[in-house]
Amino acid sequence: MSEVDVRQIVPSTRDLLQVVSTRRRNLALVGEIGPEGAAAEAARLDEANVSAFAFAAAGDAMTEGARSTKTVPSLCLTAVATREDCQRARFFGADGVCIDVALPPAEWDALAKIARGMRMLPLALVRSDADVDLAMKAGARALLLRADTAAAVIALARRAPRSVTLVADVAQQDEGARVASSADAAALRSLAGAVDSAVVPPAVHAAADFAELVADVDP
Repeated sequence: MSEVDVRQIVPSTRDLLQVVSTRRRNLALVGEIGPEGAAAEAARLDEANVSAFAFAAAGDAMTEGARSTKTVPSLCLTAVATREDCQRARFFGADGVCIDVALPPAEWDALAKIARGMRMLPLALVRSDADVDLAMKAGARALLLRADTAAAVIALARRAPRSVTLVADVAQQDEGARVASSADAAALRSLAGAVDSAVVPPAVHAAADFAELVADVDP
């Protein structure tokens, strides 16, 4: 894997907030790309009109995906916890990062400022009602709602003001750590109107009927 050279880090030029913020009028789809064949997957998803790409972690796959298009922004799904994590995410091509809202407020705010300094979108990672409240106190403009089911995500979404951009990540978790996306097409359809956008697992966006899903939720 490539080493991070901070001298090569340049600010993001792609606006993740703009493409994932829909004011709940439709559901923008964020296609998750795995570690293999990232460039080809990104090209296919771009052709399918997804709004953004998501990667489980910063790395060479993210760089391949980011370089495959000039317009589609990328989101790193692993929460950053340090300045170096933020720099690493941007170095590999992230246009947005998640910051766990459970961090002490001063640390959360510092990391959010670092992300914004590189023109990345900081999303508050929340898993509970209490987390949503903390994110509001922190002044977060965007939240990543992570829960095991679409119903749980929708419950979290109801607690957030409509002015805040909500990205759903229906995912399996192990002791709070994200394992893998677990939403199916039905779950994603149920999120329309409740959140602005949602992470789409590879099994869903590789299916033959993915174009129908895009047309249904993000016409």
